Amino acid sequence: MLRALALQHLVWLSILFQLSLALPWHTNYALTVIKNVTQPQTFENIATRHNGQLLLTSTVSPKVYQVDPFRQRAMKAIVDIPHTAGLFGIAELEEDIFYVISANMTGVQGIPNSNFVWKFDVRDRRTERAPISPSIVANVSDAQLMNGMSRLAGNDTTSLLISDSQAGRIYKLDVSTGSHRTISDDDSLKSSPTGLQIGVNGIHVRGSHLFFTNFNKRIFGRIPISLSTGFPTGPVEVIVNGVQGDDFAVSADGKTAWIALNSQSTLLEVDISGKSARVVVESPYLESASSVSVGRTLFDRDSLYVSSAGPFNAVSGTNTTITGGIVARVDLPKVK
Repeated sequence: MLRALALQHLVWLSILFQLSLALPWHTNYALTVIKNVTQPQTFENIATRHNGQLLLTSTVSPKVYQVDPFRQRAMKAIVDIPHTAGLFGIAELEEDIFYVISANMTGVQGIPNSNFVWKFDVRDRRTERAPISPSIVANVSDAQLMNGMSRLAGNDTTSLLISDSQAGRIYKLDVSTGSHRTISDDDSLKSSPTGLQIGVNGIHVRGSHLFFTNFNKRIFGRIPISLSTGFPTGPVEVIVNGVQGDDFAVSADGKTAWIALNSQSTLLEVDISGKSARVVVESPYLESASSVSVGRTLFDRDSLYVSSAGPFNAVSGTNTTITGGIVARVDLPKVK
């Protein structure tokens, strides 16, 4: 059985490689479009399940979508979150138990009292067609626009950290009680008076550091934190300036980060200790690159998955006309 599954995965990986699209732009690392759909029009966040399947959210849809990168199957909506127009960050606290942010917006401004966190259990899906019923974890009524989300610690199954991009702060949420508190309100998380008012965006904990992007201030940085309380234990460290990043992924060893540069068609690789960055993929398929996730199986552990939206619209001459959601795989160099 295991050998058959391994062969099946290898066959599909071979097919996907052969179907890789030739891209006209700069690529240091190979990029393959896994899925290109007309609806939803764009994807916002991405999470990888233990079996390699991808879960995706969209700011223009209340559904959580599942994509299998190893098989040419139709994308499925597996969860429908009620009373919301869009979804944001998604995180896993226990195997196949996920949490997702719902919020409504006008432009890039959050609508008051629309920020919720929901829980859904993929194990509840007994068959491929069975729906999953979500449950409310918390109504974060004082939040303005919740966006990124991360677990606090690997052995903590009750604590989530959540960024508020509009307020410029980070909350800690106890999923067992629904209670939350602000753990950081640092100026580095806030927007400056000018520019798009999206401050702290993606957040991820690796080791004892909370990594973050600030879209408005073009910062990628980190904060040393307590893994029990979430509170900072030292000052903010700016790793790279001039990076207008959305969400990102950090390697398991905490040495490298890959940041989606939304509206810049770019995936950036950051050497964290060296405090340097370089473009590794530049492609029209990453026009609205919004989030990055690392593969979790033997077959894709050296691959990244990027949620994005369609290519630049040549007719309008802008990137404001979204042409369809895209999921892409980026293959990293093999470590010798």
